[in-house]
Amino acid sequence: MKLLTGEILSNEKYNDSLYKMEIFSPYICKDAQAGQFINVKCSHDGVLDPLLRRPFGIFNIEKKFNVFSMLYWVKGRGTKFISGLKRGDMLDFVGPLGKGIDLSKGENNILLIGGGIGIAPLYLIAKLASGMKKNVFFAAGFKDNSYLRWEKDLIELKINYAVLTEDGSWGEKGLVSDYVWNNIKLFKSFDIYCCGPRDMLKTLQNIYKDRNNKVTALLEERMACGVGVCEGCAVKIRKGKKGFSYKKVCKDGPAFNLGEVIFD
Repeated sequence: MKLLTGEILSNEKYNDSLYKMEIFSPYICKDAQAGQFINVKCSHDGVLDPLLRRPFGIFNIEKKFNVFSMLYWVKGRGTKFISGLKRGDMLDFVGPLGKGIDLSKGENNILLIGGGIGIAPLYLIAKLASGMKKNVFFAAGFKDNSYLRWEKDLIELKINYAVLTEDGSWGEKGLVSDYVWNNIKLFKSFDIYCCGPRDMLKTLQNIYKDRNNKVTALLEERMACGVGVCEGCAVKIRKGKKGFSYKKVCKDGPAFNLGEVIFD
């Protein structure tokens, strides 16, 4: 983990609120693993508002060109600031943060379940697992077709996938959790990784509570320091039959066994 700056090569607008930024960083491309993230300074030099950095999952890595990217949704002052950055600007960030995911172990089949911007860190898992010749299926759910441009990125991976939207404007109409439930037998021998809204994760936890599938959740929490000092991203993790302990999403995660997460 290092405090870094990287030149922005592009900050492409996918729609009014969805962007993909590409950053030149040999260090991230060499050292980052699936599931890790960066913490970005969202203000100009010398400006402390917003004070806290913002966490973004690493969306893609192109080692050949020393370029990595992040997919982000504009919803506050921090993301509004970075959406205004241009090619040639420098991005101030810390990374890679969090524990990486070792994809070399486990099943040869992988199911990815993403909801909304939760698709971002799953994309890198899909790319790396596909590069290992694993069989990858990506199930993604959205409210509408706001993420439609992202499908072009997905097509580049040449994997099987299903898209569901609540309003039926793109892909199948429905919830991604319902799709998983209706096709649960098809994914019986799959390792599962999921990321998205808490309600989606709680539903998936209920779906898999009596099954032996290994389900890993990448949690999305507000983070201040990103290195485990402030303890602002603590979550409850089951310990034994009735107990629990607190883990830090930024340092101990962001990947946890879904069955062990306690959603209050």
